[in-house]
Amino acid sequence: MKFHTSALIKPSSSRCNLDCTYCFYLKKQEMYPWSDNPSLTLETFEIFLKGYIPLSAPHLTFLWQGGEPTIMGLQFFDAAMELERKVARGMLPTAIPHISNAIQTNGTLLTQEWAKFFKKWRFLVGVSLDGPQEWHDRYRIDPIQRKTHSNVMEGIKHLEDFKVPFNILVVVNQANVKSPEQLLRWLVDQGFKDLQFIPCAEMKETCQTSSEISITDESITPDEYAQFLDELFNTWLKIGIDKIRIRLFDNIFQTLWGFPSEMCQFAAKCGYLVLEHNGDCYPCDFQVSNEWFLGNVHNNNLEEIVQSEKFLQFSNLKSNLHPDCQECPWRNLCFGECPSYRTIHNDSASHSLPYFCKTYKDFFSKNYEKLEDASIKMAKSLGFVVPTESLPADQRTKVKLQIVKDIRVKAETDDIGRNASCPCGSGRKFKRCCGAFNIAIDGSRR
Repeated sequence: MKFHTSALIKPSSSRCNLDCTYCFYLKKQEMYPWSDNPSLTLETFEIFLKGYIPLSAPHLTFLWQGGEPTIMGLQFFDAAMELERKVARGMLPTAIPHISNAIQTNGTLLTQEWAKFFKKWRFLVGVSLDGPQEWHDRYRIDPIQRKTHSNVMEGIKHLEDFKVPFNILVVVNQANVKSPEQLLRWLVDQGFKDLQFIPCAEMKETCQTSSEISITDESITPDEYAQFLDELFNTWLKIGIDKIRIRLFDNIFQTLWGFPSEMCQFAAKCGYLVLEHNGDCYPCDFQVSNEWFLGNVHNNNLEEIVQSEKFLQFSNLKSNLHPDCQECPWRNLCFGECPSYRTIHNDSASHSLPYFCKTYKDFFSKNYEKLEDASIKMAKSLGFVVPTESLPADQRTKVKLQIVKDIRVKAETDDIGRNASCPCGSGRKFKRCCGAFNIAIDGSRR
């Protein structure tokens, strides 16, 4: 069985050098109360590799998250990279493994040495940054309440100095939700070109049922997020969609083109492999819980884990939609959104509306024609052939780009790098042409 998914690695579990007010993962330390210093060992990682490689080879994608993964130190990561290659080459003697690594970090510990490491091993780096200092420092603080904005910006400077590819992840919260245009223009002014925005929506621990919905002080409402997305999108159009990349809108474009979203949030199915520090496996970063525990690599075969009834059950949560979702005209754009957001309304992810349902209904209803036009404009800018205006609307909204699929297959077969010339003959780099919509951190949350 081929699984073809990324593996999200939690080398330090929930351990972190910061104490961000809205962080959902810090609470996961309650899952492992016996472990004061949770750390992934190379032995456990090797066992995982030997199970994962046969399932996903030759395309191996590792996403390193936390907590804060960089607190594991460079020595651990150097050894982990060498181990990836050693095990892959040993298990795939007749094939060339395609290994990619990405990391999501708060950026405060990044140094020149880290930047050199990321450059050497061709990492894609995601840096969490919530905007200008005033907004960022409202919630992103360390355990003794020190502000972190200046440290993050210094870390980003190291990445820029060594030309390490990176994107910025912004958590939309009560500090920045009212100022999307100001936020976007500030990010652009810093020279950041690849952006992610994810909403903060955490339910208070005292709330257990739909009749008791109460979000944390940092979280945003569906109406606030709808207004944020509307202004963000229209500001993006003003700035120029060719100037910067916004992952959410890129994925909507992909869907309009007839491709599956690479964001699990808008995919038809969800679920990927999450490896905790001790070898425990889960189907989602948001669902590291006793309910969705799949097994441990020290005790269970990884193929059995991904073929298990529980993993299949989780994967099918997306299709177990509320009746309103079944009849919604935007169903094929959001696919019921993230099941984790459904639990804010209900203690079960099944047959419940997602928290941000109204957000996306409002956004799509208000901006669909602009989204469609922008998607066609983006396709043309990348040299793709798009339908003519004479086509019926239902065909015009599904831009068929089979040529891109063929080009990507060729790129993988010939091991064409992201910075190489695109095989389509456009003269652009592959990452800016046919590979342009497959460079963000899949499944990253923070």
